[in-house]
Amino acid sequence: MVDVLGRFLNMGVEPYQFVSALNCVMAQRLVRLICSHCKRPARVEPRLLAESGLNPALAQTHQFYEGAGCIECSGTGFKGRTAICELLNLSDKIREMILDRRPNSEVKKAAHDEGMRFLRESAVEKVLQGMSTLREINKVTFVE
Repeated sequence: MVDVLGRFLNMGVEPYQFVSALNCVMAQRLVRLICSHCKRPARVEPRLLAESGLNPALAQTHQFYEGAGCIECSGTGFKGRTAICELLNLSDKIREMILDRRPNSEVKKAAHDEGMRFLRESAVEKVLQGMSTLREINKVTFVE
């Protein structure tokens, strides 16, 4: 998300030209939803949780789900999609950091400290709610 700001700079747009015009920047991706007709509990290996940037202990304490595949979902185990998103609200502090050309990592940390939820966090929430799978969210988001 913060990379959008860097793209403006790489295109030669001066920060003062876009910082005053932007209120927020939103990024979104779609993830497939587990089919409600064939949804079933699934065992998730602690290794997959660790590779996904999650606590491997979740394998013991949380119930995960998958779709078995049925006629309703054409055997895929998924039916429908939902959006995961992140919203960067350009607060005065964030605007100042952009104008000062602070590194993206600093801007990202400041935004997170102000309450911004990253795409990955939104995606993990969908998994923990039993709406999607780890493999699905790992396709569309990155572990940081």
